[in-house]
Amino acid sequence: MKKNIPKIAIIGKPNVGKSTLINRICSSTEAIVHSEPMITRDRKYYIAEWDGYEFYLMDTGGIDLKSEEKLSNQIFKQTTKAIEESDGIIFLVDLKFPISPLDEEIASILRKTNKKIILVGNKWDNQTGSYYTEDFLKFGFGYPIMVSAIHGLNIGDLLDEIVCIIKEHREQFSEGMVEESDEEGVPSICILGQPNVGKSTLFNNIIDEERVIVDEVEGTTRDSIDSIINVSNKKYKFVDTAGLKKNKLKEENLEFYSKLRTLKTIEKSDISLILVDSTKELTNQDLKIIELCIDKGVSVCILFNKIDLADNEILEKLIYSFNDKLYFARFIPFLQISAKNKKGIDKIFEIVDMLLEERNKRVTDNKLMQLFKGLEQEKAIYLKEKKFKIKFIKQIRVSPPGFLVFSNMDIKKKENIKKFIESRIREEFGFTGCPIFFKFKF
Repeated sequence: MKKNIPKIAIIGKPNVGKSTLINRICSSTEAIVHSEPMITRDRKYYIAEWDGYEFYLMDTGGIDLKSEEKLSNQIFKQTTKAIEESDGIIFLVDLKFPISPLDEEIASILRKTNKKIILVGNKWDNQTGSYYTEDFLKFGFGYPIMVSAIHGLNIGDLLDEIVCIIKEHREQFSEGMVEESDEEGVPSICILGQPNVGKSTLFNNIIDEERVIVDEVEGTTRDSIDSIINVSNKKYKFVDTAGLKKNKLKEENLEFYSKLRTLKTIEKSDISLILVDSTKELTNQDLKIIELCIDKGVSVCILFNKIDLADNEILEKLIYSFNDKLYFARFIPFLQISAKNKKGIDKIFEIVDMLLEERNKRVTDNKLMQLFKGLEQEKAIYLKEKKFKIKFIKQIRVSPPGFLVFSNMDIKKKENIKKFIESRIREEFGFTGCPIFFKFKF
């Protein structure tokens, strides 16, 4: 997140259009929108800009004070933190329905804050419709700004009000004009795994804050939540993601959009920490997640979580099974942790630093040529009675590492030779945890 940028929280009951408003203001489809209530659960930050001013919009879960469900209570807790953290609040209501007891309770909560409140009436889709605009005057927040988040009506008026809040605190946000992001150059580490494996617990303990909701219900995390932390004067961006389930023939569209967010996060990441439940057997989905990261050029470390619940014999069998089935990626390191008890979490930063160093490693042309010149003398490879030779090899990129190989014949379809070249490079120079890419010419 950028420094000294004001934060505006969007508060309201379920299904009033908070995420739709976020997408409209940010001109994106970052926030998941769905007809099912309580889709948004954790608080998430979106950067927006108007009239030369940048600010964060905080998307929050819909408040339902009457629900006794544990999930609703945790959503309310996250929303309360957003209110405390915000510099201004958008109280979003649905103009098509009269005031509900839940609207009144939310208004009562907001009156107790010392924050500037902007009352916004959503779903004002046309001027001739029947609306309950005047009813909301009783809240004491003034006349509601009538908008249609889905159609984009009067959004400019709302943005003008947000800028007024920023200007009222001009001294506090003197550096809140458009500035360089403090995320630039910060390595991104995504936390992956199947549903209910402990990703959100690990994320909260790493950043030392309850940013995301933890629940035993599968699929609690619906979106990717990120946070930048500073450890020993080094910055890291950790990203919690929705669990990647086994592909279904018919996937619910909500699960589909959550999955898309996770895939997008992987593509933007440098490192993936893939959690595996130590109390359960290895699944093909675990391996598919690893393969996906490798294909996207992301470095990988496998974290065996819940070791406090796992029998030593079962854990040893699980690790052996992984080693046996990871024939395509022997270069991946393992770490045993308990996210719940914070056991082994300190070692994660050591692993991350090592993986970053490995994926940014450079090998000189001279060292590469010496390696393969020596191997050529030790082990000759023949294709159709013709001896294979590497004329020249050069590293052409880092993060992830890539090599250009000039040879005396076309080997693009010769997987055995490609694997031979990769294995020799790894034996000599390491590149632990990160995939290696090649470009072949002859």
